[in-house]
Amino acid sequence: MKNLITPQQIAVVLTGDEEKRALKKISRFAGWVELRVDCFIKKFPEKDIYNWAGEIKNHVKSKIISTVRWHRESQNSDFIIPDNKRIALYESIADYTDYFDVEIKSKIVPDVLSLAKKKGKNVILSYHDFKRFPSLKLLMKLKKKAQDSGADMIKVAVKTENEKELFQLCQFVLLAKKSLPVIVIPMASGVIERLTPLAFGSVFTYVALIEKTAPGQPVLSDLLQDLTNKNMRV
Repeated sequence: MKNLITPQQIAVVLTGDEEKRALKKISRFAGWVELRVDCFIKKFPEKDIYNWAGEIKNHVKSKIISTVRWHRESQNSDFIIPDNKRIALYESIADYTDYFDVEIKSKIVPDVLSLAKKKGKNVILSYHDFKRFPSLKLLMKLKKKAQDSGADMIKVAVKTENEKELFQLCQFVLLAKKSLPVIVIPMASGVIERLTPLAFGSVFTYVALIEKTAPGQPVLSDLLQDLTNKNMRV
């Protein structure tokens, strides 16, 4: 059976190493792209961010998510961007984005929500845990907090080590999506495990174009080949 996974269920993560010809192909396979601004400024001069974001805006028809990841919920935990700088970066890239992604436990959430309202953008409030699996009670509490704040989506990316934890994540999707769109990413798992929450209503999953930004994150080309081999091509 083909088309079990659609482009609207795939988000490609970009960090600044992309070639123009690669950007032009993204929209065919992915309905979303994420600009990891924190990863970009770690490798390139900050002044280049506008050209980078502009190139993506010009070449990609997918919806654009802008993220300036908090170091406490990042794979680059040693790269610290002060909160006032993070707010400034979100504001500087606002014209190139459709969604802001900010951590629900970050102090700058009110600032990003205010900026989004001012600029007419949407907000994803996110939660990441690279070390442990949270309880369903905690996840539902975070969902309610995101919903009460006026967020457009909630994203949960957590470490999963077994089928029981994967099932609990899918259960969270079923419960949460009744009142708020939800994105669930089981980290440190295989491709099939990452795709499983989509069948329960998770909005999309993340894949790398070049640089992986989370444990177990597949590369787009490998994912497409794997789906082709399983007769599930996007």
